[in-house]
Amino acid sequence: MYMRLLIALLLGSLLITANGTAEDALSDVRIVEGIVQQRPPNTRQTLGKRYVWNFKGKPYTVLMTIDIEKYNSYDGKERYDIPQLVEEGRTTLGNLTREFQNIFRQRREWSRQDHVDFVLSFVQSLPYTLDDVTTGYDEFRRYAIETLIEGGGDCEDTTILVAAILRGLGEKTALIFTPGHIALGVSGDFTGASVTHGGTTYYYCETTGTGWGVGVLPPSFGTQVEAVVPLAPSKVDPAPKPNRITTPEPTPRRPSPDITTPTPRTPPITTPGAPSSETQANTKSKSRLGTAIVILFILIGLGISTVYFLHRAFKEQREY
Repeated sequence: MYMRLLIALLLGSLLITANGTAEDALSDVRIVEGIVQQRPPNTRQTLGKRYVWNFKGKPYTVLMTIDIEKYNSYDGKERYDIPQLVEEGRTTLGNLTREFQNIFRQRREWSRQDHVDFVLSFVQSLPYTLDDVTTGYDEFRRYAIETLIEGGGDCEDTTILVAAILRGLGEKTALIFTPGHIALGVSGDFTGASVTHGGTTYYYCETTGTGWGVGVLPPSFGTQVEAVVPLAPSKVDPAPKPNRITTPEPTPRRPSPDITTPTPRTPPITTPGAPSSETQANTKSKSRLGTAIVILFILIGLGISTVYFLHRAFKEQREY
C-alpha cells in the first residue's frame, strides 16, 4: 500500500515537470541556406510545412514539424488582446526562435538590423489574406502557430507572428496602431520612420508586402498614429548548433520596390491601460520561483517518505 502511494507521488511529480516544459508546438525546425524541395512528411501526430524566401540575394528554406494536437487546441479558443496572443506565440514558437539564433551565430557579419530584417523578410513572404475570406469572420485574430499552418494572414496576424519571434530574440518592441492598420515597432540603433512613446523610440516594421526593412514606411500608409502598446522583451534560451545543410545554387532575390522614406511627424499618442514591462517581468519571475519552490518541497517530501518506508519495511522484515 505504501509503495503504491510512493509510486503515485513520484509519477505525479514527473508529470508536473513534463507539463511545465511541453509548450512548444514545433517539434522540429531547421532553417537552411538554399532551396530544399521536400518538406517534412505528414503523420497522424504532426504536420510538415516548408517556406522559402529571399534575403540579401540568397534563398532560405525553413522546414518545420508542427504538433497537430497542439494546433487543434486553439480551435474555439478565445481571441483575447493582441499582447496576450504575442506572448502565447513566444512560448509555442520557441524552437523557431532558437533556429533564428543559430543562423545569427553563423552569420557573425550580420548587424542587429540584419537580424530584424531577416525575421521580417520571412514573415513578409507569407501571403496576405483577408479574415473574412479564410475564416468567415471579420477581424479574426490568429495565434502565431495558426498563421504558420494556414500559410498567411492579414496585418494583425503577421504582426502577432513577427512580434512573437522578435520578443523571443530579446528585442524591445511595441504594437503601432494607425487608422485601419497595425504594424510593429522595434527599439534600437536604427534609422528611418519611428514613433516615440514613454521615452523610447520604436522604428516602424511593416509585416505585409515584401522588401520593407526596419524604419521603412510604405508610401501608401499615413503617419497618423492612434496608439502605441509596448511589449516586454522575453528572450528564449538558445539551443546548441545543429548540423547544417547548404544548397550551393541560390535563387536570385526578387527586386525590392522603389521605397521612399517619409519624414514622420510627431503623432498624437494615447497610452493604453496595459501593465508595464517591469510589472509583467516581476510577475513572471515570482511565478517561476513559486513553481520551483513547490517542486523542491515535493522532492524533499518524497525523499523523506522513501527513507521512512524503507526503514519501516526493513524493521518489519527483521522482526519476522
